[in-house]
Amino acid sequence: MRVVVKRAGIGQVSGAVQVIGAIEGEQRPERLLPASVARDRALVGLIQRSGFRGASNETTLLPKGTGWVLVVGLGKSKDLSVERVRQLAGTAARVVRARGLKQVALPLLSDRMFGAADAVAQALIEGALLGLYRYDHLRTVPAHERNRRIDTITLVVERAADLAAARKGAAKAEVIAEAVLFARDLITGPSNIVTPTYLANQARAIAKEHRLKCQVISFATLKRLGFGGIVGVAQGSVHPAQFIVLEYRPAPRPAGSSRRGRRATKTFAFCGKGITFDTGGISIKPSAKMELMKYDMAGAAAVLGVVKAAAALKLPVRIVGIIAATENMPSGSAQKPGDVITTLSGKTVEVLNTDAEGRLVLADCLHYAKRFKPDVVVDLATLTGACVVALGSEAIGLMTKHEQLASRINQAGQTTYERVWRLPLWDEYGPAMKSDIADLRNVTNTGEAGTITAAKFLEEFAEGLPWAHLDIAGTAWTDKDKPYIPKGAVGVGVRLLLSLMENWK
Repeated sequence: MRVVVKRAGIGQVSGAVQVIGAIEGEQRPERLLPASVARDRALVGLIQRSGFRGASNETTLLPKGTGWVLVVGLGKSKDLSVERVRQLAGTAARVVRARGLKQVALPLLSDRMFGAADAVAQALIEGALLGLYRYDHLRTVPAHERNRRIDTITLVVERAADLAAARKGAAKAEVIAEAVLFARDLITGPSNIVTPTYLANQARAIAKEHRLKCQVISFATLKRLGFGGIVGVAQGSVHPAQFIVLEYRPAPRPAGSSRRGRRATKTFAFCGKGITFDTGGISIKPSAKMELMKYDMAGAAAVLGVVKAAAALKLPVRIVGIIAATENMPSGSAQKPGDVITTLSGKTVEVLNTDAEGRLVLADCLHYAKRFKPDVVVDLATLTGACVVALGSEAIGLMTKHEQLASRINQAGQTTYERVWRLPLWDEYGPAMKSDIADLRNVTNTGEAGTITAAKFLEEFAEGLPWAHLDIAGTAWTDKDKPYIPKGAVGVGVRLLLSLMENWK
């Protein structure tokens, strides 16, 4: 699929469906429509007579000459945002494809209403590319469906002054969308294909493509070095665990630069839970919907996507992606309720429930991150069902004691619409994780505050780190069809963390 940015009128892209955004109840079309469209009184009249109201993501497809005009609602003017732009593009691209049409022309919407031209261009191309996602790798696609694909997305810019910024935003969007779709593919792929070794090989491929440093620690070495958290979870599976460390550094400054050595950077460590399939282990889950537990590695997928995009965008930061990849299976060699393990930090954990395994592997990740002396540490994990109960599928659970980090993550969430909601990490929750026979237990014996107490467990291994925990259990997979998020894997976290780093001051 080609993405083209050109200066033209929206109606001057030959063979493309013209997309127009409309505000609900707006009587002055010139407020939003491209100038060339606003001057076309016949077209404006046709839209008004169609009965179209302009509700968010409402659509109407109208004939115009030998082509088509697709009008997409943006909702009420008070609710206008870059997110509405992203949704408009996703909605438009999917409608055009469903009609069997091959080209779509998106107008660069007014920067007076939505922000800078590069941000609007980025939102439009992101929305369109993410909205068109399909996982077709393992099925025979019928001919009629195979032929329904968009060949070209054209971003139409009417003002010459906006052209360079629009091209910059569109190019950035292509990189970010590719990383999100990469993460979605990993999450959607069945666990007999997406094994811990498969994730390790994907990390190696990213490292080779972008000349990064990649280290994969084998199961035997993990046992020898005392990675008791991941080893305990992995010992019940025939697929050996893989501890993956993927490191990106920005290029050195050119010779003669005013600053010495490499660019001034911050070091971000991102830890991803990579449970490629979670049966619950001996504490086995109910069979209903267990097949979805292939998405328990969504945190790992996000980390790989972030590093991949950051390297392509050449972000001026250092990133260390740390992933604990394993299955959690019941077998004769699996860890049992009541076992005590010794984590990489030396702290011991009484495993009361083997289905609370994500925190065990992340314990080793967080302790390992300390050797890189990071300025920021964020872990991403589909960690608790309690988070789904508390926040549903619309918000990521955020837990941290660092106010500035919380504020920055919240701002990144607003920008990308991967929104977070902060839960407390008060010290009063800590005693619930204390064991009578070990340093810690991996679950409480009360069942209360499951999301928070899981974070309190992780906090024990993040001592001294500027750390935040993101529980993406409710946001990593969706059963709802959304404008630029089809049902299934979301790829959540990639855009959030990229925005966090880009806007770090």
